Amino acid sequence: MKGKGWRTLQIVQFVVFLCFSVFLFVRPVDGHGAVQTPEAKLTSFAVWVIFYLGLLAVEWLTHLVRRRAKR
Repeated sequence: MKGKGWRTLQIVQFVVFLCFSVFLFVRPVDGHGAVQTPEAKLTSFAVWVIFYLGLLAVEWLTHLVRRRAKR
C-alpha cells in the first residue's frame, strides 16, 4: 500500500511525458515562430528525453536512499 503513491506518480509522469512528446512532433511552429523541421523536432525531443531521464534518475536515487535508510 505504501508504494501505491510512488507507482501512481510514475504513471502520471509517463503520461505527461508521452503527451508532451506528441505535442513536440505535432506542432508546426515553435514558440519563437520558427517552422519545425524534422531535425528541429528531433532536437527538441532529444532535449526533452534528457530532461525526463535526469528527473527519473534523481527520483529513483531518492527513492533508493529512502528505502535503504528505513532498513
